[in-house]
Amino acid sequence: MTKKTLLLFQLFLTLFALYALLKFSGNQRLLVSLACLVGMLVVEKVETSFTERSKQEKDQSDDASKKDETKTTSQALDVLLKSKNVLLLTDAIQHLLRDLGLVVSPSVDHPAIDRLVKIPDMEVTCGLKILSDVAELSENWDKWQELDSFDLGKGGKRRLLIIGSNFIGEAGDRPQRYKKFPANTQKLLSDRQVVAMTTLALYKIYMLCKKEKMATKRIFHLIQHHPGGVILLERTAK
Repeated sequence: MTKKTLLLFQLFLTLFALYALLKFSGNQRLLVSLACLVGMLVVEKVETSFTERSKQEKDQSDDASKKDETKTTSQALDVLLKSKNVLLLTDAIQHLLRDLGLVVSPSVDHPAIDRLVKIPDMEVTCGLKILSDVAELSENWDKWQELDSFDLGKGGKRRLLIIGSNFIGEAGDRPQRYKKFPANTQKLLSDRQVVAMTTLALYKIYMLCKKEKMATKRIFHLIQHHPGGVILLERTAK
């Protein structure tokens, strides 16, 4: 029985009690009216119980959803720090950027781009290219020509952002280690005016945005107007 049905039944009892007072006589009038009153009280208790149970179920559902979301985010961060699998990294990055309030979608018109990222109230669209390792980039990389047609350069409305995993896999219980983009790659990126960052840098940026309330728009404004090269977290956080 729904809450709406209970309210209708309660209204019916009220009307019938008034009808009994007007149409019935003697003890019958009093007994029917009293029965309707008792019935209304019972319905009210049932309605209250129904409302409380519905609220509890909703709270439990919300708690479960929050736990699932927290678990998914935790898994995405773990992938960002440890995985070399491009598909897993793409899904993880998509989840984390959406969690920051960004609009992330597949790139239909530019197949070489892994994801398109739009920032609310900003005209710039970032095209993400995700690499399994920062060492993949070189002058002879076969994706340059396709990606160059996307990036409109410094300050443009489309900006290419390369994100490369810099995790160094370690066996056993050794501490996790990370590497930087090679020096020649950094120069290559600068010469081409292409922006790049490591997965570790993206992890730190996400944590800054979530825990220290750093403005996401500020990050992407810097990406849009970056002259080219590797984004350094120290400069980004200033």
